[in-house]
Amino acid sequence: MNKAVIITARTNSSRLNGKILMKIGTTLRAIDIIIMRAKKINVPIILTTTKNKSDDKLCAYVKNKYNIKIFRGENLNKLKRWYNCFIKFKIKKAAIIDGDDVFFDFETYKKNLNSTANYQILSAPKNMITGLFTHIITLEAMKQMKKLFSNEIDSEMIEPFLKKAKVKRRFLKPNKIFLNKKIRLTLDYVEDLILLRKIFKKLKIMSTSKQIVNFLIENKKISNFNYFREEYWKKNQTRKIKSLVI
Repeated sequence: MNKAVIITARTNSSRLNGKILMKIGTTLRAIDIIIMRAKKINVPIILTTTKNKSDDKLCAYVKNKYNIKIFRGENLNKLKRWYNCFIKFKIKKAAIIDGDDVFFDFETYKKNLNSTANYQILSAPKNMITGLFTHIITLEAMKQMKKLFSNEIDSEMIEPFLKKAKVKRRFLKPNKIFLNKKIRLTLDYVEDLILLRKIFKKLKIMSTSKQIVNFLIENKKISNFNYFREEYWKKNQTRKIKSLVI
């Protein structure tokens, strides 16, 4: 396949264990919503997870409900898992969707995945709302970084790999409504889960990210509920990047 959506998810999590299978609504779990929204991008979808026994339940759940590909690889070495997925399915460019990002912006992914812009990786700018967009990455970028993650290394934080491999990177230019807002749309803490459930009660699963963000702008009591966690999250990200030795 030329293009694909790669959903990166594991069952184990240090902060909110099992969150990928937690219910956001009365029946829909986080993985359900991610797959449903990913279908709007209109390319093949691949769930990439680990070979750990803890992820057997996730794979069984997805296999039973959805006609999508499942790729299982390394536990800590996320980049190697991506690379092997690229090779197996002959992918040239992929939208990378984190399993934490339940209400990601499928419109932005679709538009940019089909763009002919020249880059090896397209990333979200730092001032974009967390949870709307992660990366679009090419096979060339994966090949360029491959020599750096040949061993069983924790590659959850890919920033050091991008810099050391000198990958040609561009940053997304999103709609201004997604920039510099005190809104957090990723799933890492209990407060994040509660916020997502509040959104689900008021809006539809397939609401666009613009509709979701506008709702949160108009309802600051809801958007403020989990935003204090953003500082914790960013500090944790920074700590992991600084501790990584390639």
